[in-house]
Amino acid sequence: MFSHNLLSEASRLYGRHEWLQFILFVACYALLDYAYFKIPVDLFANVIYYHGVVAICADLVNWLAPLEQVWPKQNHLLSAKADLEIVRGCDGAGVLFLVVSAVLVFPSGWERKLLGLLLGIGLIYALNLLRICVLYFVIAYYPGWFQLIHTYVAPTLMVVLGCCYFAWWAFGSEPSIHEPA
Repeated sequence: MFSHNLLSEASRLYGRHEWLQFILFVACYALLDYAYFKIPVDLFANVIYYHGVVAICADLVNWLAPLEQVWPKQNHLLSAKADLEIVRGCDGAGVLFLVVSAVLVFPSGWERKLLGLLLGIGLIYALNLLRICVLYFVIAYYPGWFQLIHTYVAPTLMVVLGCCYFAWWAFGSEPSIHEPA
């Protein structure tokens, strides 16, 4: 009962003070970004990127194109044709933090938020794996296009898809949460 009243009060405040919701969104994003940059570089390269990204992408590329013979090494996808290095900032974390922050501050119930977080994190993770696999093929076969796709096209597409996911999730929220002004 208490948590329901607290959520109702928070929803009422959000409805009247959109700036509070924006400040919470920015604070949540800043906190996630701060924590992200506190993770040691060696932990990223040797554990997180290797097991969570590079090894999976190497398997995906080898499954899609067995003749590529890609192998993972720390934070690199290596083959005779390419060496794609995954570094901090090129791992989809920024888009992930946007989606997580938006879901957390949106006036919705905790169960809906948890579902939104699980689906959003899964989507961004899957999109990032796909992005890295595509970048491998670009650097291996069209290296002149790499900078454009890596710097502009792929990040923009990730942000747009993250925003589309959030809009889809948010429009599915319970109408009782949104009170008229």
